Formats: sequence, structure tokens, C-alpha cells
Amino acid sequence: MISLDAIAARHAPLARSKLTLAWGAGVHSIVGTAADGGPLLLAVVAGRERVRSGALRVLGGAPGDASVRPQVALVPRAPPLPEAMRVHEVLDLAATLRGEPSRPAAERLGALGIESLASRAVRTLSHEEAHAVALAEALTSARVRVLLVEEPLVEVDPRAAAPVAHLLRARAADGCAVLVATASVRDAGELADDHTLMQMGTVAGQAASLTALGAFTAAGARLRILASDPLALVAAIAREPDVEAVARREGLVVARGKDATTLARAVGRAVIASGVDLIEMRPDSPTLDEARSAVAGRAPS
Repeated sequence: MISLDAIAARHAPLARSKLTLAWGAGVHSIVGTAADGGPLLLAVVAGRERVRSGALRVLGGAPGDASVRPQVALVPRAPPLPEAMRVHEVLDLAATLRGEPSRPAAERLGALGIESLASRAVRTLSHEEAHAVALAEALTSARVRVLLVEEPLVEVDPRAAAPVAHLLRARAADGCAVLVATASVRDAGELADDHTLMQMGTVAGQAASLTALGAFTAAGARLRILASDPLALVAAIAREPDVEAVARREGLVVARGKDATTLARAVGRAVIASGVDLIEMRPDSPTLDEARSAVAGRAPS
């Protein structure tokens, strides 16, 4: 659905890049800060930024083609909604431009729990509400087959944040290619199935799973554990020889070990030994620098 062959953009940090990437149906993350080029890459795929060199194909054509453009939705962090219109008018206009039947605004906005915004003037929306409205338009359009979203879980109406991951995956299951640009490794792991890590306009590496990356970094694997008695669990984990470090953090117990499997077994033994009730145990996502280092096969400096 999306293919880039030695692509370079007209603006930094992608001006000197030669990016060769391809994505099909599914949810895919581009991990990095804005300075690394993720949001700019989304704009390139959407045809909002011109390509300086290389070949870009979206849905079999150029992103600016009349047949392709209505099928591509770009949701930047600060969406440029027309301030003179009301929200329901924006959705009707978007449907017209995409060539699809208009549907009740409350129905479309209700997918993200923001149906109360339907009659609001765009100029009265907060930044978070405008972001949520743009997400609702893209996620509920029957015409969209390529969905490009910048930071879907950041600066968005709290009502909309909870269903976003489910809705993105539902669109992917329907055959859409979904690209998410985010600086959060944790958000990338929650939202996407595979990941491209960017660093200053270049690909630092690619990974099928971010949860396993900790095993390749100097910090090792980490687990976040929620238990009925954190103090007792910390004491029990500290006696396990396979655990390199353990601490309490924000009401959770965080344990570190050489690899995820050995660490999980050690924590399991500690849970049994301490007699606490285990409420939740999950991998602690690596930092952005750790993830970049992991996919590059080196320890972070």
C-alpha cells in the first residue's frame, strides 16, 4: 500500500535521507521525536510535503492523484480545522471531499466518546478536542485506506484516548495501512505491531516487537509489577540471584534482570515466597535511546 524507494524530502531532517520502506495493511509505528522526522515522513506519504528525490507510491499511485487523495487521512498533532465552521459541518465537508455519504456527526464522534462536540464551533474547541475531532473523522471514514496519525495518545481529549488503540486496530483489520508517529516507545508498543525507529532523518533500525528490546540493551530486561504488598514483594525479589536490581516506582515494583524469561521466573518465585497477591505484571518499555540501540545491536552510551 505504501512504498518509499530512496526517498528524500525537501526539508530537514529528511532532506539528505534515502529512505526505502514499505508498509501494507496493519498498524505500524514510526518511533522518534519530531526532530527525527516521523511527522515529516507522514506528511510526505500524505503528499503534503514534496519529495526531492526517489519514488513514492501510495495505493498504487502518487499521493496527490485524484483517485488516491480521498483515501488518505493525515491527522497531525495540531489539525488545521476550519474555525468558521461547526464540528458537524466539518464532518459533512470531509465526507463530501472524500466522496462518501454524509452520516450523523454524533454517530461518528460517538466512536471516541465525544458526540457532545457535534454542535460546537471549531473556534471554541480546545487543542485536545480539535485533535479528537480530527481523529474521529479519519477513523470513521469508510473511504480512508491509509491512515497517518501523529501522537494519537498525546494532547487528545481524555474521552477519546481509551478507544483509540482498538479503533486503529479495527481499521487495520479492515485492510487499512495505519502509520503512527510517536516519540513514546510505550505508546508505540501499545498501538502498533511493528516499529521503525528514526534518528535524525535516518532509520536507526526496525523491530517486530518493542517489548523484547530490553534484553539487548545494557539496562537488560525490566518488569513492572503491581502487587497487594509492594514492600514484601521487593524484599522477596531482592533475594533472587537472577534479579540484578529492584525498586519501588510510583506504587509499582520494577525489577531488572539479564533477560525477560529468567527475570519473569525469578519474580514468579518471589511472588510465591512472599505470599502477596499479584495484580499485574508486564514488561517495562525501553527508553527511546535504548530502543534505538537495541535494534542497532549495540549498548547505549
